[in-house]
Order: sequence, then structure tokens, then C-alpha cells
Amino acid sequence: MARITFVYPDFESLGVEYLMAVCSEAGHEVHLVYYEAEDAYLGKRKSPAYDEIADRICQTHPAVVAFSCVTDNYQHQLQCSIALKRKSADVCTIFGGIHPTAVPEKTLCNDAIDAVAVGEAEHALLEFLEACASNGGFSLPDAPVAGFMFKKNGFVIGTPAEGKLADLDRLPFPKKEPFLSILKDACHEYRIMTSRGCPYRCSYCFNSQIVDLRGKNSIRRRSVDNVIAELAWAKERFSTRRILFVDDSFTTSKSWLREFCDRYRREISLPFACIANPHYVDQEIAHMLADAGCINVQLGVQSLSETLCAQTLERKSSNARIAEAIEHLKRNRIMVQVDHMLGIPGDTVAIQEDNARFYNRYRPDLISIFWLTYYPRTTIVELARKKGAITGKEIESIEEGVRLTTESYLTGGSLKDPAPYYSVAFLLNWMPLLPRWSVTLLLNSRLYRLFKVRSYYLSTALPRVIGSLLNKRDFRGRSHLIRFVQKTLGHAG
Repeated sequence: MARITFVYPDFESLGVEYLMAVCSEAGHEVHLVYYEAEDAYLGKRKSPAYDEIADRICQTHPAVVAFSCVTDNYQHQLQCSIALKRKSADVCTIFGGIHPTAVPEKTLCNDAIDAVAVGEAEHALLEFLEACASNGGFSLPDAPVAGFMFKKNGFVIGTPAEGKLADLDRLPFPKKEPFLSILKDACHEYRIMTSRGCPYRCSYCFNSQIVDLRGKNSIRRRSVDNVIAELAWAKERFSTRRILFVDDSFTTSKSWLREFCDRYRREISLPFACIANPHYVDQEIAHMLADAGCINVQLGVQSLSETLCAQTLERKSSNARIAEAIEHLKRNRIMVQVDHMLGIPGDTVAIQEDNARFYNRYRPDLISIFWLTYYPRTTIVELARKKGAITGKEIESIEEGVRLTTESYLTGGSLKDPAPYYSVAFLLNWMPLLPRWSVTLLLNSRLYRLFKVRSYYLSTALPRVIGSLLNKRDFRGRSHLIRFVQKTLGHAG
């Protein structure tokens, strides 16, 4: 059996927890090295001491070190691996996650990376570890392993194809303890996923290219029995007070949801939050959620320009359905949090003013502003290149995990000149705290344009804190606040 150390920064990773669980169940010795680099939700950015992180990894005496990556943390993970290889050249380094899956060949070109896991890896990683140990010691295998690309003797073995997908009901429950022992704030908010996949393939999202990897776009769902069993286990094992379902779209199957909500209300009975697409929220669904204990729903809206949604974001959208979803949820006393995107190619300040008028009419409890950030091999990247918004050289940077600007997806994203949108971002962030008449006045007079506030803390963090303190249903906002306090006081790390 191998000693395998997983490395991850800043947040709890459900994907890493599943991989740690399957490795532990198979008899491998598992460790976690956590470090802090950047927490965009808190506006905090650090300069990690990569050599010190590498020393911590070496202290676990691993045969394999696994780095899970999204594009936003890829460069940090790469620098950790470079530092590690300087200290322990023989250790096997594996990169997996969304970013390496999108650009596996480019990822594998780095000298500090020995292997890349493509797509889901619960089955593939175990097969890879078994192949590495097949010669009696531990070395990279001679033959391909499904779901992996790796380098040996100067050659690349394997193809950029995904391995076997997991039966979600047969997976062990995620190994939470290594993260929760560090991230104390996460102990009371249990994160769980009941499905994998999304019915959409929006141009800005990883799901826009996962179809090319798998040849289909589908949702795989756990049984209600399996989900309830995990939640009952979590209630007993951890001091769980709230549940956060992190599925891409929790309410897609009404029949599944009907059975689940009935069981959840009777057997778990904890406040919970979930993520939903407005097209999968109607009066019945809103009532089922509320009756089961849901107090917060995050709606993926992104844009209220149906033209931009259809032509640029490649997502089905209807403002009438969005309005109905907000009203159904609010009528059932569920907090409504909408995701709204700035920086879409073709967007204008006038369009955003119309968006603000819509929100002022229907009044979601929270408008979460995300600035469009280009991620590798998503279809919006090529669309943006054709519109002249980005260049071929900038696409290369995106694929290297290098930002096009100094801003995060919460403070400007990939937009080269976000300044024209600072005022509308400020207005949208503060809108839920302002009387409807005052927002109408600010929009009609355009006085809101005087508030060209760039500061993340004044534009985003402050209204978020005030809102979370005023709204008892906003436990997610209070979790961010608790995390900020703990990280500021040095309690996590």
C-alpha cells in the first residue's frame, strides 16, 4: 500500500475528501497538507512560502503527492510541486481536478508533474496506485491506465480520456476529518453533493467542455437512501448545525426531490441551503423545500439579457421564469440569493441598468456579483477571441492558469477595464439594504454613477456582512464572516 499526501489550499474540497476516502478504504495511508494562498470571498491574498509547504509534505514521507486544482489555484499548486521536487525528486506528483482535466497535455509538460488524472478519478486513482505497485516497489507503470496520462523514460503514456465513472451510491462517505480539524468554521456547516453533472453547458462553465470529454451531458444522482444515510452519519459524527447542498442544480428532478424532502424533514430536520436554476423552481418545489427546512436558495441567473444568455452564455433563460422563481421562494420565506455576472462580452452599462431595475422590482435578498473569468477550453474563450476581447497569447496564459488581470472573479475578473461597471456593481451589492424608491431614484437620475467604488470591502464585503447580521436565514454569509475573523486571528492554518 502507498503513502499518499493530498495538497489543497484555502477551502474544504469535497472532491479531495472523496479521493481520500476511497484511498483509505483501499488500505492506503492518507495525509492532507493544507495551506493558505488566496481567499477571494474574504479579499485576502497571501504569498505562500512554497519551500515551507514542501517541507510539510516531506514530513509525511509520501510515495505519491496529489495536487487537486481549479484554475484559480493551479499556479500555487504548481509552485508547491516545483519546491517539492527540489527537495524530493523521486516522489510521484499527480495533478488532477478541473484545470488539468481541461488541458492535460499542457499540464504534463511541467517538469514538476509526473502524472495527470483526467476527469473523475475515484476509480482511476486506485488503478493507477495499484499499477505503480505492481513491480513490488513503487514506480510509474509501463502500460497505460485509464483516466491517466503520465511520463516515463521520456515518453508520455496514456491519452486525455476519462476513466471509469463512479457509482455514487457505492462511494464511501467523504473523509472530512483532515479538513475539519483545520477549518474549524466548516464543522457546523456540512457540505454534501447529491448528484454530479448539470443539465446545461453554459459557455463560461467547465460543463461546456465536459460533454466533449464524456460524449454526453447528464446528471448522475445518488439515491435518497444513500444521501439520508450520510446526513444521519454526519449529525452523529460532527457538530453539524446546517447543511449546504453544493450540487450544480439541486432541484432538477422533482420526483427525487419530493421523496428526499419528505425523508429529510422526518429524519434529519436541519436548516439547509442549496443551489438551483430558476427554470427548476416552481410553486410546488418552493413549498417542498421550505417544508423540509430549506432557508436559503442560490439561484443561477448570471444575466437578465435574454439575448446575451442565448448568444454569448449559451444558456436557456427567461426573465419571466426568473421572476416567478424569486416570488415562489420568497412567498415560502426562503432567502433568495441570485448569482449575477459582470464583464460578459457584448454587455453594456445600459443593459446592467435594466438588470438593476428588474432586481429592484423583485427584490432578491442578496445579489452576488461575479465578474466573468475565462477558464481554459470553455466555449466562451473562443467566442471572446472572435469578438476581439482576448488574444491567442492571452488564451495561452489562461491555459497556464495565469490571470489576465490582477483581479479575482469577485473584483473584476478577466475584464480589462472594469471601471465603467464599478458603480452598477456597488448599487447591486447594496440594493437589498436600500428602500425600493431610493434605488429607483438613483437609477432614473443616474446619481448611482457617482459611486465608482473599486474597494472590495466597501462595495461587496460590507453590505454582505450587514445583510448576514440582519437576516437570520443567511448562515452562509455568517460563515464567511466567521472564517474571516478566524483567518485574521490566525486560527486556520
